[in-house]
Amino acid sequence: MSLLVASILFIAAALYVAYPLLAESRPANVEEETELDRLLTEKDEVVSSLKDLEMDFRMGKLSAGDYSQLKLDLERRAALVFQKLEQSGQVVWD
Repeated sequence: MSLLVASILFIAAALYVAYPLLAESRPANVEEETELDRLLTEKDEVVSSLKDLEMDFRMGKLSAGDYSQLKLDLERRAALVFQKLEQSGQVVWD
């Protein structure tokens, strides 16, 4: 009896582990991320990074020089993203 239970448990564990390998993978024609989606994601990342940078500076984790340089870099990146969004006709200012 214990041999039967052990066998069933072993088979169940093997199927559980192998399921991701046996399951169908995504179809090849899955909708790819559009340029607009990529730009909106990058916009969110830049805005979040600017907020985090501001908080780190206020908490004293960054010197004034480092803060200024990092902020300038992020602002340039944000300007490029917003410019691309404007060119695409999808201005999103939230």
